[in-house]
Amino acid sequence: MKPFIRSLNAKLLLVVFGFVVLSGIIGAIRVGFGETQRIQALYDNRLQALSTRYNSYLESELDSRLQALQAARQVLQEDLAKDFSGSLNIANYRDVDGAYRLYSARSAVFVPPDTEVTDLLNHQVAASGKSWDYIAPVLTHAFSGLYFISTERVSRAWPSTIVSAHRPDHDVTQEIFFTTATPANNPEREARWTPIYFDVYSKVWMTSLVLPVYMDDVFVGVVGGDINVTYLLEKLDDLDADGNQIEAFIFNRQAELILHSKSSTHDDANAAYPALKTDSRQDQILAEYMHKVVNNDLLLGTIYRQKITGGQLNVVANRLTQMDWIISFYYPQSVIANAFQQSMLAVYANIMMLAVFLFVVLFFSIRRLVTYRIRALADATEKIDRDRWYLSVPEVGYDEIGRLGRSINNMLDQIRHLVRGLDDKIVLLDKAGAESRKLMSAIENSVSLVAILNKDWQLDYANTQYWQVTGYNLDEHCEKYQALLLSPQNTQQITIENIKTEILSGKPRVKGEDTGQWQAEYLAETGRGEQFWIIQTITAIMGDNQEPEFYVCVGQDISDLKAQQQEVEKLAYYDHLTGLANRTEFKRLLGRALQRGQRVGNKVALFYLDLDHFKRINDTFGHEAGDQLLTEVSRRLKRELRDDDVVARLGGDEFAVLLDQVESPQYAYVVANKIINTLNKPIELQGKEVVVGVSIGITMAPDDSNHIDNLMKNADLAMYQAKYKGRNAFQFYTSDMNLAVEQRLTVEREMRAALKSGQFELYYQPVVDLVTGKIVAAEALVRWNHPTRGLVLPGEFIPAAEDSGLIVPLGKWVLKTACYQAKLIQKSMQRKFSMSVNLSARQLNDTSFLDNLDRILEATSLPPESLVLEVTESTLMEDAENVIPRLEKLRLKGCSLAIDDFGTGYSSLSYLKRLPINSLKVDRSFVKDLPDDEEDRAITSLIVAMANSLRYRVVVEGVETDQQHRFLTECGCHFGQGYLYSRPLPADQLMALLFDDVTY
Repeated sequence: MKPFIRSLNAKLLLVVFGFVVLSGIIGAIRVGFGETQRIQALYDNRLQALSTRYNSYLESELDSRLQALQAARQVLQEDLAKDFSGSLNIANYRDVDGAYRLYSARSAVFVPPDTEVTDLLNHQVAASGKSWDYIAPVLTHAFSGLYFISTERVSRAWPSTIVSAHRPDHDVTQEIFFTTATPANNPEREARWTPIYFDVYSKVWMTSLVLPVYMDDVFVGVVGGDINVTYLLEKLDDLDADGNQIEAFIFNRQAELILHSKSSTHDDANAAYPALKTDSRQDQILAEYMHKVVNNDLLLGTIYRQKITGGQLNVVANRLTQMDWIISFYYPQSVIANAFQQSMLAVYANIMMLAVFLFVVLFFSIRRLVTYRIRALADATEKIDRDRWYLSVPEVGYDEIGRLGRSINNMLDQIRHLVRGLDDKIVLLDKAGAESRKLMSAIENSVSLVAILNKDWQLDYANTQYWQVTGYNLDEHCEKYQALLLSPQNTQQITIENIKTEILSGKPRVKGEDTGQWQAEYLAETGRGEQFWIIQTITAIMGDNQEPEFYVCVGQDISDLKAQQQEVEKLAYYDHLTGLANRTEFKRLLGRALQRGQRVGNKVALFYLDLDHFKRINDTFGHEAGDQLLTEVSRRLKRELRDDDVVARLGGDEFAVLLDQVESPQYAYVVANKIINTLNKPIELQGKEVVVGVSIGITMAPDDSNHIDNLMKNADLAMYQAKYKGRNAFQFYTSDMNLAVEQRLTVEREMRAALKSGQFELYYQPVVDLVTGKIVAAEALVRWNHPTRGLVLPGEFIPAAEDSGLIVPLGKWVLKTACYQAKLIQKSMQRKFSMSVNLSARQLNDTSFLDNLDRILEATSLPPESLVLEVTESTLMEDAENVIPRLEKLRLKGCSLAIDDFGTGYSSLSYLKRLPINSLKVDRSFVKDLPDDEEDRAITSLIVAMANSLRYRVVVEGVETDQQHRFLTECGCHFGQGYLYSRPLPADQLMALLFDDVTY
């Protein structure tokens, strides 16, 4: 035992082992305390997050039901305001018990037997029935019951079992969901939630959302919806992803329990409120907690530890604002204890493994660091003798062995130092001589201009390159500015005093060393009067008095670099074609103008110009002619503006103009007119005169903004507004333009979602043969069933679809759906039937349109001659040269082609002869005043005569009266379309109309 205890290794090993054990115990205690706090914080955060998320979910769900019911009330109010001239009389629907009951597919009506049946009462029955046909399918997923109760004692409800269960003497106007919304109880006309009540029909506990209905500021009734209270906590298990450890309960402002996730509701209408089966032993503790929350003794949104339902709980409460209820979420403290126990078992196991690992590592480390080092010291000492004094022994610590090793090494160091010092001095002397010769040779042969000036800035030395470049003689006296090749009155205002001050400012001054540098680029002048750009570096070498002893000047000719830099800057900031400033330079100049305007109080005008129809000119005459046109436009713009104004080419055919120091918008108005007038003058391209228009957007700073990007965006918006209003004009920016853009972006975003979720549907307007009076075709018209706005007509979303490019996927869907419907009609009716589909310019320009058309015709098996593709006259005339070849390809496929809105696009007879079309559709603007208006009669007759001469079929839109029908038939029109025959219909109603085989 004694040899082991006296061993240095054993002693160190015992100390380390004790330290590891003690550290493990302390670490376990510290980790345990921290782990308790971490687990508690983890579960508290989870409880807080779940309560907030679930509360937001309920608020969102209740708000969506409120919005849905408000939309239903709006539909009902609109139908109540309409005049229903039908023959509905509720008196004809008296039931066996004397009450009036009327049942329909979506709802049922109940009127007590002692109610006087009036026209107003019948009107309310008819109007509410029409409304319920629309709203009931939409709202049934949100409510378990829907009803309309009027002051006339009309009750329309869904489901119909509510009406069938009413006693004949039941007065619906005395029920709580009617009285809650009356003016006496709800003068603010707000949405109200009823207290909890037991629904005797469905045998569940309910609450109702009720909205008052007013017509011409007169209270006429109530619209309401029922909600099963148990749904309020149905999603709790889904949101609690960790084993359903968190529960919740809801109570009202009277501290009455309404719902608990672990309790079931009474199924007895006579049971006392609250509506839950609870444990009487826990009711008192739970009631104390609810009173504390209601009385604000416990703050909402804060987690508290409370003993409530059989144990210590962590609970947090939030308010349901719409119902003015409170929802509390909780989890038991025992969850924390279980989680802590499992976590600490893992911690203890890790500490044990770490202790074993450290013991093993330290054992072998000490063995290596102590025993082996002593052996190495002994071996090294044995090798040292007078012939090998340059060796060293290892230093192994601060004990006696370590002291011995250091003493030996110190002695050896002294010997080595003496020998090394002698060798180093010899080597340094040889090296210094060689380096000096190299340095002088390098300086003399350097391409840089090297000069040494004394403390008075007189030239003491210069290399060969200096004398060759400057042209001075060796015996010529040079000093100060002349030595630096710098004029005393140089434009950069460089002075000797400033150079010296900058070199010495804040720098340490050590004898024989440099103390800082001065460097600058300037225009140097030689003794021959030649000028070149030089970058000069001056370094001061200090003397005994801590003042510069002499100055070393090194200069480099950078004339070529400067020229290249200027060329690069020109390419970077100016347009290579026109020589105008580019976008980067224009934004920089605009920023400087804005800063000047802020200082002196002047306005700045920014023009955004876009050439009209430039693409057509470029495609027709070629890109070289297009470049010539852009160059001439830039020349004219510069000619019309002041020298201080800025013209820039931003890219393509887009230009920008900056008017600096503008006193009022009137000046911008004058300049815009000058620009339009000068660009409206003909420009000769390839021997032909071309007139190019321009659309200009104008914004003013600081009136519209003082931010560069905002101003350019404003001018761009104004320019597009000018194009929208007809081109070749200018438009000042207004704040409404931003609103219009935001509205357009909203429509585009909702349309993308509508395409994915199938919110679009097709309506079909019949086309009648005016000779036979039979329906022979239909035109497919797209409608948007918006989830909140209802049915949206094309005029509200087609322009946005055109601008955003969504018209291409939307048009593809319309074409496919219309072809399927046409084929279905042909198979059902066993006769020919044509379907008309409108095409936009974007669809015609889409390279995949023809392939998509082939796939659709093949998939639907519709004969191509049964498909009529309609293109507006304005689309044809805007780009006739490119549109006509595309129409030829469509005609070769067998499809019929029609010009839509004919008479509004100013097409010429020469184009009509070239167009591969089959029919003309006369615009409704020429039909609405027929046959009374003499001009419209003449125009219509002329169009029909021209179409017959060209062997085109004539389709007339907007036929609404019998007089118009007779005139158009006598005039020789072939087909008619309008409200006289039918409005646009859904597919099922169109099929019903075709099966009736109506003759007009």
